[in-house]
Amino acid sequence: MFWRFVVAAVAFRKRRLLLAFAGLAVSATLATVLFSVYSGIERRMRAEFRGYGANLVIAPRAEAGSVPLRAVEEAERLGAAAAPFIYTVGKLRGESVVLAGVDFRRAAPLTSYWRVDGSPIAAAGECLAGSAAASHFHLKLGDRADLAAGPCVIRGIVSTGGGEDNQLLLPFERVAAEAGVRDAANVVEARADGARVEQVRAALAEALPDNDIRLLYAVAETEANVVLKVRTALFLLSGLILAIAVLCVAGNFSTLVMERGREIGMLKAIGAGESRIAALFLAESLVLALGAAVIGYALGVGIAFWIGRQIFTASPEAASIASLRVFAQAAAITLAVAIIATMASASRIWRIQPAVILRGE
Repeated sequence: MFWRFVVAAVAFRKRRLLLAFAGLAVSATLATVLFSVYSGIERRMRAEFRGYGANLVIAPRAEAGSVPLRAVEEAERLGAAAAPFIYTVGKLRGESVVLAGVDFRRAAPLTSYWRVDGSPIAAAGECLAGSAAASHFHLKLGDRADLAAGPCVIRGIVSTGGGEDNQLLLPFERVAAEAGVRDAANVVEARADGARVEQVRAALAEALPDNDIRLLYAVAETEANVVLKVRTALFLLSGLILAIAVLCVAGNFSTLVMERGREIGMLKAIGAGESRIAALFLAESLVLALGAAVIGYALGVGIAFWIGRQIFTASPEAASIASLRVFAQAAAITLAVAIIATMASASRIWRIQPAVILRGE
């Protein structure tokens, strides 16, 4: 009987409740857009920051000359991407050249910022040439570099703007053999998620006490600060939306309570308590809020998808935007708006006197 009364009341006053429904639908739409776009932006920012390379470096202390290869396994166990690097000096056409040993498979997530003409990976008997080294030794793709320790075929020309431009990059095992190093590297680079980077650094420092675990603050702090600012902006916008929607819906419900004063007075006269009448109004607003959440979510997903296409070079997948998590967040905000607005306006129920209403005053 209670819910039949609620549904009938909503249907009977659908014109008056349309404005409240519109306010709730707008809050649901904006909440859906904010949470959907924020989710996509954060994922894309994390991906973009991964393109900056490592944010952790495992280096030998002054008294040690190398880093054990188990450091790579320790970093990977903690969920970080890690790769060993080793360096030695070789001879090419009678001149010295730095040979860098790279585990290309493991280094791929850390070197996505490299600009490579050709293949980014060198197999046995192959190598990559830094752009400056290639220019100095007149090396092109497919040329053979006759190193003193054995030739290698140039499979790619690398340009990074860093030290790699002056190096020849070969498979890690070959350079380690030439340097006479076993189960060790000169340095291990790693990348942990920005939110966990300090936790990973502390765990590596405990697991590798003989090595120096350095945090690249320029990369790590920039990532953390940008994500934090976006998250803060989201919360501020959500609060603003909540406040505006509450004011709009509360004003509408206050008017509705005054218009239904005679009905409220009669309900009180036949024995209905104020809390029961308030529950009736709250149930009506929740019915509106649930309908508004569904409509607002559908509209918000479409708007978020359009915004994603404008912001990102590659349009986001619809499945990543339309998620149950986003709907739950948008619905929670919409229901919160309805509850707060209803409770604010329902205070008038306690001030209505049945005797005054029955006398027709």
